[in-house]
Amino acid sequence: MDQKQLNAIKERVGNATPGEWRSMDTGHVRTHYSVGNEEEFVAHTYDVNDAEFIANAHKDVPALVAEVERLQKRLAQTEKCYEIMEKATFKATDKINSFKKALEFYASENNHFRADMHAESLVMQDAGEKARQALGGESK
Repeated sequence: MDQKQLNAIKERVGNATPGEWRSMDTGHVRTHYSVGNEEEFVAHTYDVNDAEFIANAHKDVPALVAEVERLQKRLAQTEKCYEIMEKATFKATDKINSFKKALEFYASENNHFRADMHAESLVMQDAGEKARQALGGESK
């Protein structure tokens, strides 16, 4: 339900007979109920439940409209939070993948072996460069 529809409902409520509505048994021979304020009737029915419903609609409808508006505002706020969290999740996933790649490099035993006595291992040659890049620091 959009705001235009809610505004139309509020307008109808505002145009309805003012005052506190109540249900009254106005039947003489047959049970008959009327709904109205102190000055006039707004509805007539033969069912007490219908009369109570109509009498309370004058208060219930504005309360329901207010609750819908409150919940719509809360939903909009929640959707904004969700978008922020979704972006943060993607960013965190990228960071985790960057850390994983760096850790895999340093964890690989093959990268610690020297090709010969005079050569440095890949880890020694890297000198922490992959770790600094993963952490977002400056590289050499």
